[in-house]
Amino acid sequence: MPKRARCPHCDRLFTRDRFDDHIHRCRARGMNRGEVRRTRKAVVVDGNNVAHHLSPNGVPRVANLVLAQSSLLKAGLKPIVVVSAAIKHKIDNPEVLQEMIAKREVIEAPRGTDDDLTVIKLAQNNNADIVSNDRFLGFISKFPWLQSRLMKYRMTPAGLILR
Repeated sequence: MPKRARCPHCDRLFTRDRFDDHIHRCRARGMNRGEVRRTRKAVVVDGNNVAHHLSPNGVPRVANLVLAQSSLLKAGLKPIVVVSAAIKHKIDNPEVLQEMIAKREVIEAPRGTDDDLTVIKLAQNNNADIVSNDRFLGFISKFPWLQSRLMKYRMTPAGLILR
């Protein structure tokens, strides 16, 4: 039996081969009806979390960052992608990441600082939501607004889907 996935927009089940096409159609229908998911336009993306998502052998992938950024731009959001200073030594394609940092498409957290704290403070300063599957358990008591602005995601070949 083929694996099935649930659409985050309409909650219907689909086989994996039909899922991506349905997501595009369902998302377009929602845009035609004028549905708005969130009021905030800016989102801060936990780049380390996205780069490691479904990565083989734990090697972070720059393709995940590119796909997430393009998906969020298509959805009408303004993504601010943040990565740690150490990820450029582990990522599968460090040249592309360096180019994205040079073009200011990706923000590199200062060396020796916690990149999660950088993500949280950027979200606070820009009144933005945070795109991450991390729960930020160590920061909830210091930043009580954190849970309400956290947006979980799922990666598909079609792009990043917010839940």
